[in-house]
Amino acid sequence: GDGSVLFVADMFNHKIRLARVEVATGAVTTLAGSGEEGDADGVGDAAEFDGPFGVALSSDASALFVADLDNHKIRRVEVATGAVTTIAGSGEGGDADGEGEAEEFCGPRGLAISPDGGALFVADSENHKIRRVEVATGAVTTVAGSGTRGSVDGVEFDGPSGAALSSNGSALFVADFVNHKIRRV
Repeated sequence: GDGSVLFVADMFNHKIRLARVEVATGAVTTLAGSGEEGDADGVGDAAEFDGPFGVALSSDASALFVADLDNHKIRRVEVATGAVTTIAGSGEGGDADGEGEAEEFCGPRGLAISPDGGALFVADSENHKIRRVEVATGAVTTVAGSGTRGSVDGVEFDGPSGAALSSNGSALFVADFVNHKIRRV
């Protein structure tokens, strides 16, 4: 957007917040989420999250993607309407690539979106992996991490919790929480 809006994953209140960065008002409104722990797609406060953690805004600022930590899902929130849909994750904690409801995450935390908006990169913390989600289809593939906790370069993570892409999308940076490292994929 124009830099005047901040989106916040309000984890313990189970909401996605929209904060207008204006010194005079500092207004904060809820874009989506009932405030109750749950798992439901819907519009505005009819939607439910369970520990929303990481967010990434689409390049055209029309959609906000959310790592729904305890629902083990990746959700899409339409910025204009607050409509929430699940794009990936079965809702069961697990470790499976796939499409539709076949794929599973376990504690997704950090998100980064590709410059063209076609892919999300997910720090799948409890699986110790970095996963790629095709936005159009919801197909999930593992791009890094063996699934075993560790610190071996090129092979292992231990609780990856954040992700960021370079502006041209050529490098993915990962906050490897337990290893106290920033890793480049």
